Amino acid sequence: MSRRPIVYFGSVRTLSTSSKHSFVGKYDAIVEKLDIKGAVKGKNVAIKLHLGSYLGFSTVHPFLVGRLVNVIRKGGGKPYVIDIIDQFAEGAKRGYTPEVIGCPILPVAGLDDRYYVEKVVNYKGLKALQMGGHVKDADVLVDLSHVKGHNSIGYGAAIKNLAIGCFTGSTRGAMHRTMQYDKYWDKGKSKDARKLAKACPFGAIEYRKGELKVEFDTCDQCMRCVMADTDGCLQIRLKNFLSFVEINAIATKFVLSHFDEDERFFINVATNITEYCDCWGMTTGQILPDLGVLGSSDAVAIDKATLDLLADLPLIRENVSQNLEVNDDPNLHPFARIHGPYKDPYNVIKFAERYGVGSSKYRLEEVLPPIPEPKRTAARFPKIKIRTKRRG
Repeated sequence: MSRRPIVYFGSVRTLSTSSKHSFVGKYDAIVEKLDIKGAVKGKNVAIKLHLGSYLGFSTVHPFLVGRLVNVIRKGGGKPYVIDIIDQFAEGAKRGYTPEVIGCPILPVAGLDDRYYVEKVVNYKGLKALQMGGHVKDADVLVDLSHVKGHNSIGYGAAIKNLAIGCFTGSTRGAMHRTMQYDKYWDKGKSKDARKLAKACPFGAIEYRKGELKVEFDTCDQCMRCVMADTDGCLQIRLKNFLSFVEINAIATKFVLSHFDEDERFFINVATNITEYCDCWGMTTGQILPDLGVLGSSDAVAIDKATLDLLADLPLIRENVSQNLEVNDDPNLHPFARIHGPYKDPYNVIKFAERYGVGSSKYRLEEVLPPIPEPKRTAARFPKIKIRTKRRG
């Protein structure tokens, strides 16, 4: 019987205000426990990072990236950061420069997005995956991810960072289009398709030039369109949504196939947890309280542990954008409550495990954990008179 992978967890809740117990102290401790330093001597080390774009600023802080780079350099490794070409040009605006983080930053498939290796998959209209050549060139992979919601698959972290962020633009587009592969609209039965488009309050249905298209990326499965369908011509089914989930698992497996198990590491930074992926180029209010930082050598284990720890946290409802609708079903994960039941984030875990990406059965080890709330004698704070300024 194989051993369960360890997931190290450092909570934002601290034992003291010392540097050792701080968020960065726990981040450093997890990097040390993963022994990244001991695995990199003389090796090229790719750090997969999301650099963000446009008005977004909730990606992993450059200070944390720099500390990781420093550990790799001390271990004799040759680190470089990679991300998709779209974000590469924007990185400096968020402080991601070689001078700040201490290593080169490269577009994953080169400056023309044509440096890649292919894998034929023939999956729902997608012939082949084009993985960036700068992934292949690495001997060691460190997947450093910002945890957030995701409009297509419910959440984004370690798996999604590789599945989408290591491939060319044409591949990413084709991966999203897999959701259109299975037929969902019967044109022959449809008498008033415009009525169906108008029924969607979120603009996820388009009727143009005689064709109806559901944008599954932004559909929250409210089923208002199905309720408005008197012709029986439209179906909103789980299988369309799962197409994107499955191809994410397939793509992640391809990335990891280039690295031995002891040459890949995963770190999830679960702070500033927003509703959408960082690729949207904006930062909204955080929809869940800060959790902390996690680390593992198993991609499935770290994402499963992250989701499990987030599952019981309260959704910060007032920070959810008004173009989204909160589902009050208590059985749903908080991410599924805003993106829809068919975008249950655990679907990613199930498919990734099915394709051999990792194991969902993990052992959680908390790093520098806080203690139970200390028992103190009753306090008697001084009372002061507070003047409040009334509006109006």
